[in-house]
Amino acid sequence: MNESYNLELLFENEEGKARKITIRRPLDGLTEEVVSPVMQAIVDSDLFDDEGLDRYAVASSARYVRTTVDEVFTTAEEK
Repeated sequence: MNESYNLELLFENEEGKARKITIRRPLDGLTEEVVSPVMQAIVDSDLFDDEGLDRYAVASSARYVRTTVDEVFTTAEEK
């Protein structure tokens, strides 16, 4: 069994479409008080302007995502 653990920062662009930044192997136990100001700094930075469209205009939420992969079989070439 193989498990991965990510933190997803969810935003909306100026058109209201969902955007996401995924952080691999984040610190465990982060809270809204820690993550929210960081997300707001991303919004305020305007670093991700795409031809006049702010790709990260609104910080909407953050979540931890765990993914578990259970191998059924693996060929010798894939090892």
